[in-house]
Amino acid sequence: MEPGSKKLDFLTKHWAPYQRRFPSAFPVATAGHAWRKRDWVRTAFETCNFSLILRGRGEFHRFGRVWPVQAPCVITQWPGERLDYGPFVPQETWDELYIVYDRSLYPKLQHARLLDPERPVWPIMDPGVVEGLVAELTQLARHPEPEAVVDRVDRVCERLVLETWLAPSSSDPADEVIRGIAAGLRLRLAAAVDFDAVASEHGFSSTTFRRRWVATMGMPPARYLQGLRMREACRLLVETTLQVHEIAVAVGFEDEFYFSRRFHLEHGQAPRDYRTTYRLRR
Repeated sequence: MEPGSKKLDFLTKHWAPYQRRFPSAFPVATAGHAWRKRDWVRTAFETCNFSLILRGRGEFHRFGRVWPVQAPCVITQWPGERLDYGPFVPQETWDELYIVYDRSLYPKLQHARLLDPERPVWPIMDPGVVEGLVAELTQLARHPEPEAVVDRVDRVCERLVLETWLAPSSSDPADEVIRGIAAGLRLRLAAAVDFDAVASEHGFSSTTFRRRWVATMGMPPARYLQGLRMREACRLLVETTLQVHEIAVAVGFEDEFYFSRRFHLEHGQAPRDYRTTYRLRR
């Protein structure tokens, strides 16, 4: 799977001017998306950049060395050195999510071994996890008041960079299937889910599916989905002005009163009280 290649509809969002309430070690300067990129880049950057190649292929050139670029993967850029990279032309294009940090962070990123001129390209090790984070970043980029979400953007981008390095906890193909299904759930929280049908669709018996899911995700599938829905409900209550019944529908509940009961069981407060307690001050 090529993570998130059709889920980004923002171009560039500049985050540097917004004040952080909880400063991160790696504050993002800019994040954006180049859709169907065709032109090569031939320049020396003044910033530290991570380009997640979500679809397509090409090459990365440095001092006469050539690294193949094949999605899903990451290519990196650092200050002060000319780099040449891009898709094969004219036949090829690629989709790229880029995360830009100020050049002052170069020593930290080098120390963390996240920027290494000897390893400028690497494969994304767990596309399912990255796909979910790409979707989350997309939602944050659409937010009408960036100052309300900039702290979360820093953390999501940091996780995105880190998760491209981290291998899945298991190389079992069945676990890869489970993680892919879980990533899909995060993107369709309003949809009804029949886990028996999902199991059958992917070649599992219901019992085997549940056992593999618990082993991979740490909890039964229905509880996992419930947690996703409740976390999204919390976010919508705090970050938006949507009515409770609208939030209920957005996270897969047709009945507002049932949603409110479930929410109270999870969080010890009614949705409206939760909003009052945690509403972001703007």
